[in-house]
Amino acid sequence: MARRPSSGSLGIPGSPEIIRQNGTAILGTSKRHSSYPAMSGQRPTGTRTTSSTQKLDSALNLGDINTDELFTKYSIPEIKMIQHRLRSDADAKQEELRLMVGERYRDLLQASTSILALAKSSQHVLHSLDEMRDTVSSITPSRAPKRAASGEDKHLQALQSLSAHVKLLLDAPEHLWRLMERKSYLNATWLFLLARVVHRALSQDDDEQSWHAYGIDVSEQLPLVQRQWDSITPFRSQISHRATLFLREPSSTPGEVCATLLTLHLLESRPIPETLSIYLAQRTRTLSALLNRSASTSNGHAVESQASGQTLHRPRKVVLREAKQCAEAALDAVSRTMTTARRIFADSTSGEPSIMKRTLQFFQTPSDVTDDLPPELQLSTQILLSALPSSSHLLLLPQNIRAYKPYVDSASLASPHLQDLLRDKLQSWLNRAIHELNDALTDWFAPLGSVRDVWDVRSALLQRLKDMDGLEPAERHDLESAVDAASLKQATFVWKTALERLQSTFRETLSSATTTLTEQASAHPLDTMPVEYLFQAPSIPSGLQAGAHSAATAAAQFSKYRSSLQQQLGGRTPLVDSALTVLEHHATQIQEDLAAMRRSLNSKSPLILQMSTSYRADAEAVCDNVCGALEEVARQEDSALEVTVYVRRISQELVSPSEFFTRIGCGEAAAEGLNQRVSSLAANLTERWQQQTVTRIIETHFGVHRLPRPPPTETVLPTRPSPYLTEALLSLSSEMQQLGVCLDDQRRQQLVRTTLLKFIVALVDQPEREVALQCSHAAQLLWDVSFLRQLAQLWGLSAGDVMERIDAASTSRLADAPPESDINASTEEYLSKTQVLLAPLLPTHGPAMSKVNKGDKRSALLLFGPSTTEHGFESALQLVKTPPRFGLLLVGGAALP
Repeated sequence: MARRPSSGSLGIPGSPEIIRQNGTAILGTSKRHSSYPAMSGQRPTGTRTTSSTQKLDSALNLGDINTDELFTKYSIPEIKMIQHRLRSDADAKQEELRLMVGERYRDLLQASTSILALAKSSQHVLHSLDEMRDTVSSITPSRAPKRAASGEDKHLQALQSLSAHVKLLLDAPEHLWRLMERKSYLNATWLFLLARVVHRALSQDDDEQSWHAYGIDVSEQLPLVQRQWDSITPFRSQISHRATLFLREPSSTPGEVCATLLTLHLLESRPIPETLSIYLAQRTRTLSALLNRSASTSNGHAVESQASGQTLHRPRKVVLREAKQCAEAALDAVSRTMTTARRIFADSTSGEPSIMKRTLQFFQTPSDVTDDLPPELQLSTQILLSALPSSSHLLLLPQNIRAYKPYVDSASLASPHLQDLLRDKLQSWLNRAIHELNDALTDWFAPLGSVRDVWDVRSALLQRLKDMDGLEPAERHDLESAVDAASLKQATFVWKTALERLQSTFRETLSSATTTLTEQASAHPLDTMPVEYLFQAPSIPSGLQAGAHSAATAAAQFSKYRSSLQQQLGGRTPLVDSALTVLEHHATQIQEDLAAMRRSLNSKSPLILQMSTSYRADAEAVCDNVCGALEEVARQEDSALEVTVYVRRISQELVSPSEFFTRIGCGEAAAEGLNQRVSSLAANLTERWQQQTVTRIIETHFGVHRLPRPPPTETVLPTRPSPYLTEALLSLSSEMQQLGVCLDDQRRQQLVRTTLLKFIVALVDQPEREVALQCSHAAQLLWDVSFLRQLAQLWGLSAGDVMERIDAASTSRLADAPPESDINASTEEYLSKTQVLLAPLLPTHGPAMSKVNKGDKRSALLLFGPSTTEHGFESALQLVKTPPRFGLLLVGGAALP
């Protein structure tokens, strides 16, 4: 019972508080009611009384002072006020204590009464237990004598049997649901048939058991039997439907499939050969579902990307894994179908009966030794009843029900035509499955972007087929052929796509470069003047300068730096290298994929030969288009001279050292023909460049408008070529550098030889009037012609009519010519002076001149020897006396000799 709060706890105004500390009563005033007056009969007289009371309330702390201190600090009225508060509080506390005692006392009395009642009840229980113990111990069991079965016992047995019948019908729906959830459809079928037999036994009287003999009318007294059977009847269609759908399971075992087929045979009375057709029809749907689901999974990313307008790039490993998983699942379904059907219906080669035959034999004569039969097929009525929860009660069923065996038509299994029928149906089903599988394999291989990936998936699938048991060699060969066909189709598509990309990219690069050289040639000095590109040092990688953190990084940067140097030494300027890199990069990727394909198979295999032949034809067609693109640019008559040089250099690189046509995989005859075609194109472009360059140089330096008329009389014979010839030769030397750096010395000399020949022929074959205007002084003409003859002799151009034209030009104009030996000596001397300036026009191996000093190091560096004017040349340091402090400027502080 809850205690009511006292007046003190409610905070009576003016009630004092008593706090005992060390046996001394200490007065305290409640802070909440300290503003009330001390005496109830006194009223506040004014502001002074109120202020004194507030002062007393604020200064009084009963927890810190004692009685002596109260009389010391406060006045008599204040002490009286405190006394009054203490008395009021004491009265309030006493009243509160009185109320609490009264209330608690009633509760205590009630509790004591309850405790006494509990004690009395406990004693009574203990006494009763003792009496029960004594009574049980005093009882002695007495064995009743056996008596013969009477009519009452038979009636009891009939009732027990009836209860077992009804119990089976009552529990059948629950057991059927449980068995169907476990996918034990054969057990559910057997239980359904057993329930039908029990219902018939209850509904119809027979000789063995007549319920009317015991006064039992089942139809009238137990209407539950018919209602329960009505609830069991729909399970037949459900079991049949679910069993049919179970045949679509991809991972079902032969035992489970055989049990399911027997379910259809028992429930729907289908012949056993017809169940094979049902199984193959359901497996067709299984395969179709796998193909459609896998196709939607593999193409889902493409559909999503098309819907969003963006291209999704999936990792290579993800694409490979999806293709392998989809194809392996489909092949596994085909293989499992063939193997399962053959193990169920076909006898083994060793003479062992099929699973279906052994199962039916077990149904007829159950045996304990069934090691070769799957557990789901070891079934009888006794085994089924013992597996049910109420098996002990169901033992009261009659013997004919407990020995029930469903009827099975096993005559069709003994037919000799069953094996032929099985072979024909399996072959027909396999052909349809391979036909559907071909399209699916094409879709699964489509995301693979390289021949290497295609071949990796193919190898995995072939290995999976090799590991599958139960397939005949012909069936495995048909599946392998389907995989090979899909692999060949995708590989062909991949390399055709790569070759088309190579062709289109090369055309775009070529078009961009020609446009750039035509419109913005000055913005690309490295391509218009390849010599400058040769002497431009490539940037050193930052990792090599600062020190790479790993050896692999340093090696990669060094390899990149080395390739830059090799590219620079080969004279592959940026625009030329961009076009050649497109061809070489794509060709290298394709060849690496094809090499990986060839390593996985024998090079003499029909598939490799077929793929190689097909690829070679495609590669040769692409190379023909590449040559056509170069020829198309070369046929443009109005193209700039830089474009002509650019196409010529690409043509030269394709033949050597790139060897693009051989690297991409063309045949020997086709590669030879393409090399000749490109070489002919390069020769034609070289001839065009020579013709345009020589014509432009002659018009520039020997035109009528270029030369002033010389004075009528000249008394000094010339000692060097005319300035116009010298400028023309220097211009020709400079133009030769536009053709780029050629590391092949033989090809370079052939180019210079033909260019110089065209220049000499074009200069000598000028009309007579122009020659007279350009050089009216006969001696200067003779000197120029002699210098040209000297250059021709250095290149071995004396054969032919070149020398005849030079001689005709010199003898037709000068009757009193100087001695030929003097002219030859002068030309040789001038050639030795200008050999550095005219180096691009001179051969790399000079004549063995007798005047070359073998001990002179400077003479060894000059192919045509030093000039005679430089013999006896003294350094300026030897002519002028050096100051004393000049030695400080030398390296290492070395003193002068």
